[in-house]
Amino acid sequence: MALTSVPSARTASSVLMACSAALLASACQFSIGGGLDYDKLEKAITDELNTSYSSIDQTVSSVECPEQSPRPGKGDTFECTADVGGQTVRVEATVTDDDYNVNFKTKDTLYDLPSAATTLSDEISKTLEFPVTVDCGEGLKAVEVGATFDCTAADEYGTERTVRVTAEPIGENDSWEIIE
Repeated sequence: MALTSVPSARTASSVLMACSAALLASACQFSIGGGLDYDKLEKAITDELNTSYSSIDQTVSSVECPEQSPRPGKGDTFECTADVGGQTVRVEATVTDDDYNVNFKTKDTLYDLPSAATTLSDEISKTLEFPVTVDCGEGLKAVEVGATFDCTAADEYGTERTVRVTAEPIGENDSWEIIE
């Protein structure tokens, strides 16, 4: 069989679980002297990301949360950035009350591309009921939630097709489709 039958978009829960890590919402209090303690916030983001990325053997090398002027208040949102394996992961921080409690979540999903390819190979082969090999490239890739990245699938005859993966937050299924 060749890669001629194209299934509709599929979900790939194991791609997300095995190959990426993202921070769900975390809530903490980060006040100092009546304002937001940015150092404490950056440390909390680092700790949470390191826990999330341990499954792909990655650690955060830096987190930067630019100080907001004027001081952020309840409901204000700002963006921090984390460097993980040379990739930038954006983190959205929201001040939830006047005591500077902050919720934060990632805006990007980090993929270990060789692991993503292995998982996609298994899922696509199972769906199509014949062996397929997928190549997504090497290294890490940060993908904005809701955005896509492409891999290449090949069957045993060398027929190639593009596999388009849509990134979703952790806990939700990524989706993939084979493009003609």
